[in-house]
Amino acid sequence: MKPTTFLLFFSIWAANASLRPPTPFISRNGDTTQLTRSLSVRGGDLGPISAGELAKTFGVLAIGDAVSGAVAPVEVWEKIGVNIEKGSKGEHYLGHGMAASALSLSVMSLLALFEKCSTQEAIAYGFLTRGAFMTEMLLNGKYKELGVPSAPHLAIYLAILATSFALLSGKFEPMNAAKIISVLLSGHGALLFLNPRTNDDDKTKKMAKIDGGYMFISSVFAAFLAFGVDPVRAMGFTSIACLPLMLSVFDLISADEIFGLSPSTWLVALFVFIGASAYGMLS
Repeated sequence: MKPTTFLLFFSIWAANASLRPPTPFISRNGDTTQLTRSLSVRGGDLGPISAGELAKTFGVLAIGDAVSGAVAPVEVWEKIGVNIEKGSKGEHYLGHGMAASALSLSVMSLLALFEKCSTQEAIAYGFLTRGAFMTEMLLNGKYKELGVPSAPHLAIYLAILATSFALLSGKFEPMNAAKIISVLLSGHGALLFLNPRTNDDDKTKKMAKIDGGYMFISSVFAAFLAFGVDPVRAMGFTSIACLPLMLSVFDLISADEIFGLSPSTWLVALFVFIGASAYGMLS
């Protein structure tokens, strides 16, 4: 069976499974509790796949985005009908920029979901991952090349390092600092996604938009963790934020077919997959 055919069958199965009413939450004294606050929705499941496994799947998928963006963005994007010039701003946005957010998200989410460390430490390692990419950009003058001032990014960079140190050492009210940094990064990503202020052609602006969207979903996941949301639920909410990002990706694709299927077919299948997965993690 072709991978594309498998994806379609999985998406149809997931959509069907998601229609099953969720198992009610039973407290220790046997009472059924109806949760009313939106951020108190508990993690559920999707058929035989647990909510935790669904959340981990999104963390693993982010690793693929990180590797492709860091190693061979031009070649990978070309396979899905997006042509990028080597050395261009577009290569930075869909390569280095996207890889920084994707790897930060995968490190943070998988550490938290596999419970390899505390949530506080997971946020720190996610921040440090982004900081590593920022170090390279500050050293090679990439911010100046992109036409953006280095000073604000240097300030954020130092704040990320200081917050990561505080999170790992437990000093200086670290979670308050993590909330501020994650909200700032989420806001920056959202603004870049909604209105990429670059003096470039429309195609490059669309690439900057994708970079901003990925920064938003990575940082908003960190924000959910910092504000005390369970990692599985946090990934459920974050996966919903992937939907507008997905639309932007497909708006950039010019190919008539991707691995034998039309872009519109892929878009529907991925929307069903993400939507059903979000339901499984939140319902």
